[in-house]
Amino acid sequence: MKKQICRFSNATGDAQLTVYSVFPGAEITFHSIHMDELLWEDGNTDVSRESQSHLLEIHHCREGRIEQTFDDTFFYLMPGDLSVAKRQTMVKAYRFPLRHYHGITVGLDLKHISAEFRRMLSEIGVDPERIAQKLCSDRSCFIVRAEENIEHILSELYTAPEVLLEGYLKLKLLELLLVLSHTEITCDHSAACSLPQSQVLLAHQAAAYLAHNRDRHVTVPELSRQLGISPTQLKAIFRGVYGQPVFTYMRTQRMQEAAQLLIHTDRPIGEIAEMSGYTNASKFAAAFQDVMGETPREFRQAHTQQRK
Repeated sequence: MKKQICRFSNATGDAQLTVYSVFPGAEITFHSIHMDELLWEDGNTDVSRESQSHLLEIHHCREGRIEQTFDDTFFYLMPGDLSVAKRQTMVKAYRFPLRHYHGITVGLDLKHISAEFRRMLSEIGVDPERIAQKLCSDRSCFIVRAEENIEHILSELYTAPEVLLEGYLKLKLLELLLVLSHTEITCDHSAACSLPQSQVLLAHQAAAYLAHNRDRHVTVPELSRQLGISPTQLKAIFRGVYGQPVFTYMRTQRMQEAAQLLIHTDRPIGEIAEMSGYTNASKFAAAFQDVMGETPREFRQAHTQQRK
């Protein structure tokens, strides 16, 4: 099984994508992202959106948050959510409002699925073109909220040892497609996971104001006055984009900045804690683990190994 590791970085952080070619025409990518956005075209502007209508993408969010844009509508996946969409309906970049995302993407090239893979799918009653037609023909994005059966299928992929991973990837891909083939369109939650562009822009303006005033405590009433909307509207719009209340988001951003210092500098953890507004290193470590899923020491060690 072919494996490829791709690394990206920009001023907001870095990302690692580990891509496995499971079958001809089928890839599974593991995402470890700590940056604001990631281009999916890799700069290839010669490929038209129409020519990619045969590419089906299935995203599963394990941690963090991912934003997908279709025309003037923005869709957000939370932990446990899964989306299905055709490539040609999407814009060039995926955005990560929290600059923290771990998940899996299944990519199916419906034109180049091998005869062997089709035979395996046929034996369990799965037609990938029918899945695309059913879930994506009348909508830009099909979203399934966190469901136990899908979570059970994919959770084992995140923890499978490398020696067993090839077998797991093949089995779980077949299992996932089987479940999706029997998913009813009434299960679509895309409307509940979407926001119009006007509201997204307001949330971005709120985040920019918080970033500009990061050295002081900004209240919700102050922020709502700056945007000219009510505090109730602000809370709803902000949570819709960032999935968090304003205060929690501010703490998340401080931890993201601390994460970049852990990766890109040799500063002691205690010094980074102070730079993040914590005089107690233990409280900083607890807050960091709550946001990033690892202690500062574990995070630094893992990302140092990734960059070697």
